[in-house]
Amino acid sequence: MATTVGFPSPAARFLGRRPIPTSLPGAKHLAVRVRCSAEPAADAAAAATAEEEEDAAAVGTTKRSSFSLISTENVQKALRGVAITNADHYGRLGLAKGCSYDQVKDAYEKKCEELSNQELDGDKVSTMLELLKESYEILSSEDERRLYDWSLARSENPDRYIWPFEVDITQTPTESPPPEEPEDEGPTRLVGYFFLAWFILSVVLSVTLNR
Repeated sequence: MATTVGFPSPAARFLGRRPIPTSLPGAKHLAVRVRCSAEPAADAAAAATAEEEEDAAAVGTTKRSSFSLISTENVQKALRGVAITNADHYGRLGLAKGCSYDQVKDAYEKKCEELSNQELDGDKVSTMLELLKESYEILSSEDERRLYDWSLARSENPDRYIWPFEVDITQTPTESPPPEEPEDEGPTRLVGYFFLAWFILSVVLSVTLNR
């Protein structure tokens, strides 16, 4: 006689006999309270504002003037020997090319003082002061002046290529060169005497042998 033995499945035994506890014995129920405060948000907003102001200040220090000549288009014009502007910045301030930066500052202050002493219309004075300021900012900046001088040199002589450093006064020596040392003429004279003696000897030997 065959005997059939049945074994309950693990899942039936686990799910059928006991309910699944929703909490473990000895577990503590923790109440979590969320506190919302406006103080951290205000501190974060203040920090963000301060950071934006610092970035704006940093950008402001590197921002070019409205009179700036530095641009890709102007560099290409200078390469082709085309003038980048029709303004005579040296003439406005009464200066010559190659003048120092101190002379640019002195000339600008002098021109502004002379203009203020003249009895002119307010709009005209403002326009002339704006032109003087433009020339001063161009000639007092190393980068602006280097590009302006390079453009002048290239447009005045477009057939000859001139490098920017050739017209840069910061790289051009302003002092007179040292006096040249006298050349030692002794070896040159010895070589000359040797060839002269050799020539005379060859002539004498030629005359003697031909007799």
